[in-house]
Amino acid sequence: MNTSSDCDKRQEVDSYDDKSFDKQHKGPCMGPKEAAGANDFPPDESRGFNFDPFIVQHRNYHISYLPTTPLDLFQLFVPKSLLWRWIEYTNSWICYLLENSVVDSWNNPLHERSQLLAWEGISTAQIYVWLGMLIYIGIHKERKLRSHWKAPRLGEQAPLHSVIKFMPYWRFQLIHRYLRPFDHTKIDENAPLPKVFQAAEEWSDHIQKVSAALFQPGSHLAVDECMVRYTGRSTATTLVKGKPTPLGFKIWVIAQAGFFIRWLWHYKGSNYSIISRGSRREGGGCSPSEKREQAGKEGASLLPLSNTSGVVLSLCKSLPTQTYHVFVDNLFSTPPLFRKLRDHGYGATGTARPNCGIHKDLKRDKALDKSGHCDYTFNEVRSIPSADNLVNQLAWKDNSLVLFITTVFRGNERTIQDHLMDNPT
Repeated sequence: MNTSSDCDKRQEVDSYDDKSFDKQHKGPCMGPKEAAGANDFPPDESRGFNFDPFIVQHRNYHISYLPTTPLDLFQLFVPKSLLWRWIEYTNSWICYLLENSVVDSWNNPLHERSQLLAWEGISTAQIYVWLGMLIYIGIHKERKLRSHWKAPRLGEQAPLHSVIKFMPYWRFQLIHRYLRPFDHTKIDENAPLPKVFQAAEEWSDHIQKVSAALFQPGSHLAVDECMVRYTGRSTATTLVKGKPTPLGFKIWVIAQAGFFIRWLWHYKGSNYSIISRGSRREGGGCSPSEKREQAGKEGASLLPLSNTSGVVLSLCKSLPTQTYHVFVDNLFSTPPLFRKLRDHGYGATGTARPNCGIHKDLKRDKALDKSGHCDYTFNEVRSIPSADNLVNQLAWKDNSLVLFITTVFRGNERTIQDHLMDNPT
């Protein structure tokens, strides 16, 4: 057991200690900028006249099991068995540092005032407390991390945070710096997957497996990008201007009702385009016309998807085998992607960009709308099926003309509730 004098000495040592806990650079490392348009296809000049909608029966999601307390639920995602591995990884890392007389992965030298010498091991209980404090600190913001451990002075308007009674600052700092949730000996410096994602892979896989066991997805899903805020040093960060979190790690997620079901890392050189594994519906004896149609589908399925579009199919194929209706935004939507999704047994609907390969008439209408010469009336919908009648291309007049692609809707469906926005005058 450490005495209070020992704690005070370690607090004093902190100001002279190594700076591996602090940022190693003056400003954030700006990651690669997100491309303005991931898909660029020429407009379609052919058209069909009898769209064949893909039928998706509505199915609600199902929670298969929930523990009795929030703590039990939290421990499903962070079980003790996982923490025991973290302790093994951390002990291995500490031994490596001491054997090489360094204090961090930047090989800063170990000296007599290094906080590493104060390491006394760690337990699962301490990791749970540390995780709880991380969550608390993320909710209750302060200008400096250390401010959470400062008691307000007389006459000072400042919060008194409860974390101070669970763990001293020097120990929180020590755990934050040296805890390793991954095996440092298995990090491949030359792998295409960045080291930061390799380090998170084991815990990420566990969270997704637990999520899959608890949450059975319904029929209607959404695929989108998600930004995890990070302003430190990493070549894996991405800059997406206009987002609430413009700089950080970018991941692709498939979600429902606010629940992230599966996700994929986004990084430079990631390849999700080579994903054709054959159709989920392969017919046996077919008529010549059906064979020609099937040959056309197979030819379309061989068209390579862009990395961004390929993400959607990769995420769908990671779910239990069911029929799904996937909603996406205009970052993903292209007719080739929607054909491939339909071929694999998934319906799809999404907003579209004029350069996604949509029909030339709708692309023209979008340009006319921007110039103020569009002849659409408010709330009017026009549809043009693709030549194979498998993809429907829509334009809907709101305040501006909105383009859609779908394999499910004809365009004449109406919601139960009327459009809430008034007709602009």
